[in-house]
Amino acid sequence: MKSLTQLIEKIQSEFTFETSRSGGKGGQHVNKTESRVTLVWNFCNSENLSEEEKELITTKCKTHVSGDFIRVSTEENRSQVKNKKLSIYKLKKILEEVFRREKPRKKTRIPKSVKEKRLKNKKSNSEIKNSRKKIDKRDF
Repeated sequence: MKSLTQLIEKIQSEFTFETSRSGGKGGQHVNKTESRVTLVWNFCNSENLSEEEKELITTKCKTHVSGDFIRVSTEENRSQVKNKKLSIYKLKKILEEVFRREKPRKKTRIPKSVKEKRLKNKKSNSEIKNSRKKIDKRDF
């Protein structure tokens, strides 16, 4: 697997950006500027990804994938340029999550000394509780 930063630099020419008016507060500024940016990337036609990587994207990234495209929207800033940069950053974070390999768990045994200590504690607790019982007169 290539470095994710290098991959983003290579595929950046494949991105298209759609702009629209963002919602929420802002008054007149929101009503007249298109500051929301949606990054659209056709990852299925990308030559920079292997078939295995494309399959990982489709299975692990269902919330952002629609058909052959990944869509990432950003409307956090008033500036369209900042939102473009932020959407690229968000895509990078999504791809990091998709391509991250989890380490396999190594099975471990409980050490013998730990088992012995646990049994010793159980035995001492048992003796303490037995000493609290009433003595039956028939035993003598």
